[in-house]
Amino acid sequence: MERPKGRIKSGEGTLIGNAGEYCVVAELLKRGIVASLAPRNAPGFDVLATKGRFTTRIRVKTKSEQYGIWQWSAKPDGTIFRDLLDSSDFTVLVNLTRRTCDLQFFVLPTRIVHEWLVTGHENWLKAPGKNGRPHNPSNRKRHLVYKERMADLERYRENWDILWEGTEPQNKQMQRPRPARAPEPRR
Repeated sequence: MERPKGRIKSGEGTLIGNAGEYCVVAELLKRGIVASLAPRNAPGFDVLATKGRFTTRIRVKTKSEQYGIWQWSAKPDGTIFRDLLDSSDFTVLVNLTRRTCDLQFFVLPTRIVHEWLVTGHENWLKAPGKNGRPHNPSNRKRHLVYKERMADLERYRENWDILWEGTEPQNKQMQRPRPARAPEPRR
């Protein structure tokens, strides 16, 4: 008797990912932030969000509630994130649940996710694999295991304000110059 396939292996992975992206946009809009999905497969981000003069790029990674990991694939050169920035670059980890009221969002700087993934992969490579054999260093899968990072993630739960803390306007050249003020007439 064949085991039933999981949602990802049965071809629903793209649908789960898309659902997470739409949930993030909906949450931002609900909070009064202008947000939009990037074109499909845009390099480096999934959602653009604007609040006043500030813009931030958001990467979205979604897992469904029955799975305990968020998974990435490293690029052939080993990088995990394209165009990783020090600021205005965030990841929202979505725990997609059947009931909308149970959705979980973890909003954190992408550089932190990157550090966790690199450390996790290094630790995985050091640990013995099946029957004590070494793990394959060319494996491009990178995992963030929810149970292992639950305590770390808790501080980022529903942490939407981080998107705007310490931000500078994204492109100073795009700002309209303030008109010069004429000197006050003397009286």
